Amino acid sequence: MNKTRRLPRAATLAVMIALATLTLGILGALLWRDRYMLLSYDWQVRWRPLAAGFGVYLVALLMAGAVWADIMAALGSRLGTRTHIRYYCLTTLTKRLPGTVWYVAGRGYLYSRQGDSLGLVTVASGIELAVSVVAGVLVSLGFLAGSALDAIGRGQWTALIVLLGGGLALLQPRVLRRLAARFGLTIPVELGAAQLLRWVVGYSLIWMAGGGIVYLAIQALLPTETGHLGYILGVWSLVGVLSVTVFFLPSNLGFTEVGLSLLLARILPASFAVFVAVFVRLLLLVFEIVGVGVVLLIGQGRARAPKDVATPASRPQ
Repeated sequence: MNKTRRLPRAATLAVMIALATLTLGILGALLWRDRYMLLSYDWQVRWRPLAAGFGVYLVALLMAGAVWADIMAALGSRLGTRTHIRYYCLTTLTKRLPGTVWYVAGRGYLYSRQGDSLGLVTVASGIELAVSVVAGVLVSLGFLAGSALDAIGRGQWTALIVLLGGGLALLQPRVLRRLAARFGLTIPVELGAAQLLRWVVGYSLIWMAGGGIVYLAIQALLPTETGHLGYILGVWSLVGVLSVTVFFLPSNLGFTEVGLSLLLARILPASFAVFVAVFVRLLLLVFEIVGVGVVLLIGQGRARAPKDVATPASRPQ
């Protein structure tokens, strides 16, 4: 029995080591290619683009929380919008942990304390993932198709089409009802095209916001690189959507950095592209920690405000 348990753990560890080795090898080769240019560059960080990027991140975080709240309300949850956004923010950071479903487990724990089942949260998370994939594919195709640079190869085209088809299939009402039934749930209303379109538009804007943060990060490090905004928006969405293909691996650590480095190397020196990709990862982590804290503090302050105002009036005369 112990041997049976050790085999999956050994396989998981082997996969993670292989992914880490492959990631370091690719990033190291790109860094080595233009190492002299990277070392000789006069690095000066511009703070205004970073501040603007943080503002964009806050807007995108609130928008993602609002879409999540709308999905949960459509599936029958009676909790308020602020609660949904708060729970979304609390579990955002868990997406950075090794593994794939920690954020779903975190959401399930929080919602179970309020009476919503894990099954409801799982179905909602599946819809959210499908909406995100569909929106990401549309954004990447829209911007990269109009770009002067040919960034999409046959394999990437195939993966995008398959992901788009899978996302659209999952959003079909019949498929959603079957998925909900497997978790013992009944979707109280028929999800209409207007709702699905609203969610896809919302996540399209979120993908574009992510690409805008990458563009602003480049502006902060390399102020002379002012072009290719549309290409960067498409590349960010492309890499993000393709990362879904490794969703069920023990860890996708490095997939985004490698993909972003290879595609940014079309407009930047290879070593600069790697540096930007790693910098963006660290920058987003800082934005997430600070941004989630800001949103939660604002929400907590608003929740306390009515109580503070009502206290004098509630005293006996």
